[in-house]
Amino acid sequence: MAHPHDLEAARACVKLCRELGQANALRPFVKREVIPGVGTDADDDFIRDAAVTYWHQCGTARMGVDEMSVVDSDLSVHGVKGLRVADGSILPRVTTGNTQAPCAVIGERPAQMVRNEYRL
Repeated sequence: MAHPHDLEAARACVKLCRELGQANALRPFVKREVIPGVGTDADDDFIRDAAVTYWHQCGTARMGVDEMSVVDSDLSVHGVKGLRVADGSILPRVTTGNTQAPCAVIGERPAQMVRNEYRL
């Protein structure tokens, strides 16, 4: 929200969402506007306070064999013995869908590796 265009885009988004929520087609499904509330102005302070990111960070500790990768196929950190990374950061690219399922699989894989290694 540092640039004036950010606030302008956010204001347009809030306006659009409010219009959609008040559309006749949605009346059977909408009880009331909760935030910011009917009659309440969605001013810049509201927008700044309500803004959150829904980004699913991926690739910040990506898996691979090139010089930019952080972990190998066993999720072990290159050059660090005994350390693994098991979250969405190991994905080389953002998935086309929600990252929850891939992250669950990523978490299960090293758990199985540790169980096998220590015969648990």
